[in-house]
Amino acid sequence: MIAEATRILVSLDVGVEPSTVVDEHLERMSALTRGFEDEGSAEARAFAALERIEFIHDVEDLDPVLHVEILQRATALDERLRDAPQAGVRRAAAEAALTAQMIRRWLSQDEASIAVALESLALRLNGESDDRLRAIRLDALVRSSRLRVENGLDRDGVRGILLRVLHDVDHVRGAAGLGLAASLLLVDLDLAERLDPSDSLARARSMVTAPDAADHDAWRVRLAVRHLEGILARLDDTQRVDAEVEEWRRLLDAYSTARDPLARLTVLSDLLHAAGSAPQMSAKMLAVLTYADSLYRQDLDPRSEISRFAVAARISAVLGHPDDPQSRAPESPRRDPNEAVRFSVETEARFGALWGRRDTVSSMAALLLERALRLSDLGRREEALSTLTALSERVRASGFDEAREERAQATYWTARLRLEAGQIQKGRDAIRAGLQEFGSDPDGRVRLWAANGLWSAWRSGRFEAADARQLREEFATWFGEDPDPAIRRLDASRRLSDAIATHEAGRTEDAILLFREIDERFGAIDDDDIADTVRLARENTRILTTTTTTGSPGSALYRSLHNRLYAADDLAGKGQLAEAETHWASIIDATAQSDDVDLAMLRLAALDAWAGHAQDAGRWEQVADLSGQATVLHPGADTRAERVQARAYFRLGVALTRLGNPGGAIAAYEALDALGSGSHDHDVRVARQQAAYNRAVAIDDLGDSHAAIAAYDHVVVVHNESVDTPTGRLRIAKALRNQAVLFTSLGRPAEAAAAHRRVLDLAAGGLEPELLARVKDSAFELAAAFSALGEHSSAAATYEWIRATPQLALSPAESRDLTRREKSAKRGRSR
Repeated sequence: MIAEATRILVSLDVGVEPSTVVDEHLERMSALTRGFEDEGSAEARAFAALERIEFIHDVEDLDPVLHVEILQRATALDERLRDAPQAGVRRAAAEAALTAQMIRRWLSQDEASIAVALESLALRLNGESDDRLRAIRLDALVRSSRLRVENGLDRDGVRGILLRVLHDVDHVRGAAGLGLAASLLLVDLDLAERLDPSDSLARARSMVTAPDAADHDAWRVRLAVRHLEGILARLDDTQRVDAEVEEWRRLLDAYSTARDPLARLTVLSDLLHAAGSAPQMSAKMLAVLTYADSLYRQDLDPRSEISRFAVAARISAVLGHPDDPQSRAPESPRRDPNEAVRFSVETEARFGALWGRRDTVSSMAALLLERALRLSDLGRREEALSTLTALSERVRASGFDEAREERAQATYWTARLRLEAGQIQKGRDAIRAGLQEFGSDPDGRVRLWAANGLWSAWRSGRFEAADARQLREEFATWFGEDPDPAIRRLDASRRLSDAIATHEAGRTEDAILLFREIDERFGAIDDDDIADTVRLARENTRILTTTTTTGSPGSALYRSLHNRLYAADDLAGKGQLAEAETHWASIIDATAQSDDVDLAMLRLAALDAWAGHAQDAGRWEQVADLSGQATVLHPGADTRAERVQARAYFRLGVALTRLGNPGGAIAAYEALDALGSGSHDHDVRVARQQAAYNRAVAIDDLGDSHAAIAAYDHVVVVHNESVDTPTGRLRIAKALRNQAVLFTSLGRPAEAAAAHRRVLDLAAGGLEPELLARVKDSAFELAAAFSALGEHSSAAATYEWIRATPQLALSPAESRDLTRREKSAKRGRSR
């Protein structure tokens, strides 16, 4: 009893109290238990002393000096107790000996001598019948083998040792993990000796699951998953994908009947981690998730419910996640927002009880939020709004306040959808409701959504200047001094908008003060978005200061040329182009050799304006000459200059195309692509989008089908790096339809169908007539492609989608054609 109490005291005080206090505990124990030599007392004393050493496994960043001290204590304890007659005491000695070699490894001592010491420990424990001593023996052998394999030491006999470990672990309780480690080391040994690792890999894979899996607890499940991860890490990419799918299905089968609900919870949680996020998940892993969802529906235990729900929610998210062509790969799953909505509704019905749990109400709210966004994508705005309302009502009804961020998001999206529908007053009401409930929330993540409501509203272009100014004033009142980093980004942007609006109102001096205030307030903050805002504020300060300063010769020249530029613009607007060109030419000549940044900007402005009017007049050689000059920037060029350069590259590409030089045009577009890839400026990014499309068409016109297919893919990538716009969606649709034509001409109907399917995805939330006309054409062509491929069920489903999408506005003739085609597809399906 005394020794056991001392062990507890040592475990509490070691690493916390001075070492003298711990020593006193042990000395007192020795004095009080002297003369008691029964097995229980001896073992209790040994493990009390062991606590003085073993605490090291739970401490991070321990001083190396203490490592050395504990190493000495461990070695001394082992030497003192290793030959004791009691098995329990010898167990404490063996634990100390193993820890000593682990510390030596942490101290980067000689690997070869550590391996020898571990093997000596294992040899010493031969013949022990105690399960823990036998496990320590196997552990020492595995550790020594790892040292030899990983450090290129003498490997003679290692294979035999590992095979012996594999044989023995089946007879030692608690040693399963050592067998898994040994099987992976055999693979590494094959690789180190340049042998075919197939047999070793097969052996390791056979150990992923065990016959007694139904009796495993959560720790044993986690061990199996880590073993699988180790196997996958040793396979090449091709092998890895199929092995991952096969082994995960085996794991799911093995643990579906596990008696411990935490084991079932763990295998599903680890599967979710392995499968990846919605945008990253492969089609094969989505199939594994779907299999898991079906297999574990028989599990009704509340303790595993959260993992089963998480699997179903992830399936819904993957099905509904918008495709990202930049990261899309052939193995990506087919997205289906309609199916995502249906599955989300089913999931909520299956797991409705989770609304009543504090730890899951946020997850349920997130499920409805995701569903609302997918409904919006499908153009079902009123259903989306109803879902957002239901989200808030159900959270309130739960009585829990854990889902405030999801409720704040629901309010934000309600306002945004109202504004997009032209319901301005209802949108304003939703914004104000968000401010009242969430604008002062202590959690910055929650406040951000209320701030976003105001920020996105004034930037939406749906408000007149006075209303937009009022929205910015409300933002200043609520969030002008907010410490949250994300909200500070919005505030910096708000202040920049105020300064620009002030300048446009003719109050230049006030605008300069506002631009300078942005620099003073945010100039020292290390944040990329804020840094962009500060840079724009500084550029505007310099521009406005230069144009309003008087006195210096440089400023006088600038004002003279600046006035001449305005005069040229005025003349061009009146149709007096010859006179305007005289002004532009004089500005270009006067600034050609200048090192002044602002004069160089005037030169670019003159080149830009002249090239634009020349383009309108179709004078392509002149456009090419002027644009070529405008692509060369002064070393101190700012964002305004980059915008001119971007337009110049684009005009140069157009001009060279008209002049019969497609190679030169492609080169110009590629230069703009490179310029825009690193820019955050909206105008430059838009020019890059246009250039990417023109480049793809130019390559297509040259007859290089394979290069054109890749170029059209790049169009989609470039557009998806920026904010979604109606013009951008239309350009993507045109690129994908051109790509589908190329696939068809190359005899690749499945890929043509995939391109048409991507066009259909663009219909989600899009109501632009030009886009919908192309979506409609692609829908019919996709169904025809499915029929040609013999996929009559998919063809019929596509025709059903066309019929269920009223915004396609079928004509009577198209409706009759749809009915005829649909019947044909259904007949093909029934054969």
